[in-house]
Amino acid sequence: MPKVKQNGKLVIAITGTSRGIGCGVAEHFLSKGWLVEGCSRGSAVLKKPNYHHTQLDVSDEDGVRSWIRSIKRRHGRIDVLFNNAGLAPAAVPTLTTSASLLHDVMKTNVIGSFLTAREAALVMAGRKSGRIINVSSMAVGLHEEGTAAYSASKSAIVEFTRIMAKELAPLGITCNVIAPSMIKTTAVEALGEAVISRALSKLTIKRTITMEEICHVLEFLVSPQGGIITGQTIHMGLVS
Repeated sequence: MPKVKQNGKLVIAITGTSRGIGCGVAEHFLSKGWLVEGCSRGSAVLKKPNYHHTQLDVSDEDGVRSWIRSIKRRHGRIDVLFNNAGLAPAAVPTLTTSASLLHDVMKTNVIGSFLTAREAALVMAGRKSGRIINVSSMAVGLHEEGTAAYSASKSAIVEFTRIMAKELAPLGITCNVIAPSMIKTTAVEALGEAVISRALSKLTIKRTITMEEICHVLEFLVSPQGGIITGQTIHMGLVS
């Protein structure tokens, strides 16, 4: 577990806090008394004590480096990184997937996650303590038509996390992945009931998951008891 600073508050950096899972996780850790540093391409949605927001495109290397360094200046540490920001386009068959779409998906999901994890790890390494949690998707296990670009990006996240886990273990940093199945967010609800029902029918546990369930998994991974877990992907709702 990250070592508690003198005022008893731990610091979590979360990407993609403007909506969905990122916003929900930010609210959860704020309720637990953590200091939360969030970012998104847009302006802040959360207006709460102990929350600081930065407008950022996570694929911008200089921007990511500046954000992580600013967190270190404010708090002297980063205990946990929750790498949530991602782009999930509508299903497009491989034969009609443009290079532009593929580039955008890889830029946000792979390059963005990689850069943020790398920079956060540099800060964590100084204290030989930290947790990095990246986000994959149920799409990797479902092999759905029309998700070649998205699933490839989420598979890449799993693989680079495994390698980072090996590299960073001697520095006291764990690296894991959560792969949630379907959670009802505004973006998911916009897909329509027919699409949602079809996706749920392919899951092992055929229901949507809750924000509380996601946060429970994160609580375990950042707890003292989670310190032996690294390089793993925790699938939620799907046997993959």
